[in-house]
Amino acid sequence: MYTIYDIDCLLYFLKIKRADLLEAEFNHIVISNKVFNSLNNPSIPDFIKDNLNDLVDKGFVKVEEISYNTKTFDIYYEIKEDHKNQVLGDGEASSIAIAIKNNGIIAYNNPDAIKDYLEKYNLKCITVEDILKDLLKKGIISQAEFESLMK
Repeated sequence: MYTIYDIDCLLYFLKIKRADLLEAEFNHIVISNKVFNSLNNPSIPDFIKDNLNDLVDKGFVKVEEISYNTKTFDIYYEIKEDHKNQVLGDGEASSIAIAIKNNGIIAYNNPDAIKDYLEKYNLKCITVEDILKDLLKKGIISQAEFESLMK
């Protein structure tokens, strides 16, 4: 399964220091270079950057570059130039473009904001809640832990 993470969904697990839950659920995840750069900017706490970089170093998080003159860049640019789109930043647009190119699943906590792209490109979207429900179903987390993590 090719799962592309946007900032909000990945940041949730990094903030609570529970990237182990992602590792229990996925073989690896993908983020765009724009998401990676956003999560490594000076305003982000060091423990989050360190955790992300550890996940990259061990190969669990794969950073996909969006290079000029590629199909992915063309899709990204089209999304960024969409004048109906007032909400999507570089991270969201790049994540969607990678998901479209790879027929992947996008991990994003506000599917309504990208509903048009999900429908147009027949993409599946998962949220933190979806991931936690699946971990609960698999017995990786308890009901009490699920409820605590959903607060």
